[in-house]
Amino acid sequence: MTTRFDAILKIKKDMLNRVERELVKINSAISLKENEITLLKEQLSNMKAPNVSVYRELLAFKDSISVSLDEIMQEQNLLEMMYSSRIDINKRYKAAMIEYEKINYLHLEELKLKFDKLKKEEQKSIDEIGGILYHLRDNTRYKL
Repeated sequence: MTTRFDAILKIKKDMLNRVERELVKINSAISLKENEITLLKEQLSNMKAPNVSVYRELLAFKDSISVSLDEIMQEQNLLEMMYSSRIDINKRYKAAMIEYEKINYLHLEELKLKFDKLKKEEQKSIDEIGGILYHLRDNTRYKL
């Protein structure tokens, strides 16, 4: 059965699905970024200072550590932005879920009303048929 809320319900469901896909996407991006940061930190911890005290090598080592730390900081900043984005998407998801549930409730209530109306009509029809059959049975007794 269709109700007047079918079109709205479909739109709200599509919106909910779209936000849900965004949430899944940002969660996977966050997971990848966390893994990337972990890998960068492992690479940094695996860096070894040169054994020979050549000034150029020490400067190059210091520069490579500095670059690695900067890269880790940039990635952590991106991760923080992703976290705030996830919070925003979570809020939108909750709002979309509430809107969907409201429309779905109205849709189900209207379906219940239609179903109750059909049941009453069916009961009325059954009563009419029963009455007709009763009168037919009574009329055939007297004719015999």
